Amino acid sequence: MPAKRILSAALALLLVAAIPARATSVPTLTVIDTINPGAGSSYALDSSESAALGGYLYFQATDGTHGTELWRTNGTTTELVQDINTGTGGADSSNPDLFTALGDYLYFRANDGTHGRELWRTNGTTTELVQDIRGGVDSSYPSYLTALGAYLYFNAYDGTHGYELWRTNGTTTELVMDINTGTSGADSSDPYALTAYGAYLYFRADDGTNGYELWRTNGTTTELVMDINTGTGGANASYPDYFTALGDFLYFTAYDATHGRELWRTNGTTTELVQDINTGTGGADGSFPYAFTALGDYLYFQANDATHGYELWRTNGTTTELVQDIRTGTDSSNPSGFTAFNGYLYFTATDATHGRELWRTNGTTTELVMDINTANSGADSSNPDLFTALGDYLYFQANDATHGYELWRTDGTTTESVPFPGGTNQYISCDCYDTNIVAVGGRLYTTVYSSDTGNEFAYLDEPTYVLPETSRDGSVWTTTLVILAGLTAAASIGLRLRGAKRA
Repeated sequence: MPAKRILSAALALLLVAAIPARATSVPTLTVIDTINPGAGSSYALDSSESAALGGYLYFQATDGTHGTELWRTNGTTTELVQDINTGTGGADSSNPDLFTALGDYLYFRANDGTHGRELWRTNGTTTELVQDIRGGVDSSYPSYLTALGAYLYFNAYDGTHGYELWRTNGTTTELVMDINTGTSGADSSDPYALTAYGAYLYFRADDGTNGYELWRTNGTTTELVMDINTGTGGANASYPDYFTALGDFLYFTAYDATHGRELWRTNGTTTELVQDINTGTGGADGSFPYAFTALGDYLYFQANDATHGYELWRTNGTTTELVQDIRTGTDSSNPSGFTAFNGYLYFTATDATHGRELWRTNGTTTELVMDINTANSGADSSNPDLFTALGDYLYFQANDATHGYELWRTDGTTTESVPFPGGTNQYISCDCYDTNIVAVGGRLYTTVYSSDTGNEFAYLDEPTYVLPETSRDGSVWTTTLVILAGLTAAASIGLRLRGAKRA
């Protein structure tokens, strides 16, 4: 073979060999039983959501001594961040929740027993009260914490203005606007469903005149975007909700007296009905669109057109269409848990044959991924939910009727359970307000109950999250690369010799 071809072949092989293979083995869960060791439960990740900051997962847990307080873990180090409520010898609980990242800090609400339930923040080193908005032991109950630009916006009550819109950058905490000035300013606009989109925060609020309608703010200007259901008082409110961005518009569900509860969208200038999906009763019946999730150029959701029941729909703003009538006829498949993953939308639905199982669609093909619970001729349900993407897999919990609720994963081709470590009577368990399957970096966290450890959290490392390390010292890789390097060098020498002869 000519030396030039040898060089080309060797270089090609060298490049192929330099690409590490993707791991395919199922990773194993490791239970962390250090917060409340033994059969006692720490209820980590259980009764409140969690959030990631700087490689750590922050959550509330109890060690049996400090009450329910703020903890964090990176899988290697698990530690109490701070005992915020030190009452009763430290045993009282601050119950931190609503974790939301802004800059270098994680904001949350907690009760230290002195200031009531107020806004706090931590960077892992410093944990501090941001501001006692209500003053004294009474609570401002901050909620719907949402980041926009350099500020964190939220709903809070200061005892004077009612529940109104506030913001903080950690240094300055201020009322954005008293939207409902009734009863000398003490009435509440109760801003809800705060959603950052572009340079604005969109939300619904009641100004005391138009009912709950669509508002927005950029921190300087706070304005009513549109009174969708015209008239006065709450009886004429549109109650916009489930704000989800797609392209140049923010989509949501809202009610007007003409179309019922249907699909709307806004870009801040134009606010319009996308489509009256349920045209019953002269168009006044609602399709009640819900669970909006973007995939590609479309927004997917469930809706009821009064012909097919609650089924899978999608829109790109121009075309709004039924994707598939999964449970044919007027019965509903009730698709939910929509999660975009690798070009597909995964969700749970029932087709009346397989029970409630795992499905997916790319908008063209809609298919059952796997009938996990095959009991009762396949009609029983595995009830998959808590979908979380990590690496090449989508993780979720499901019940196959043999092992109880366990951790599962799928790449769309292979769907398999993730084995628990040793122990007795193990299953995924939580009273979750948010989710108990959380991905931070290449690590997946969940909650596991067993008779040995109680209700604790566990983690696994997903090998496909990143390529394996390229260091192959002492392995067959080293030998292969040495041989290929030798071939490359020999071919290079051959080329130089031939060039010298021609010269």
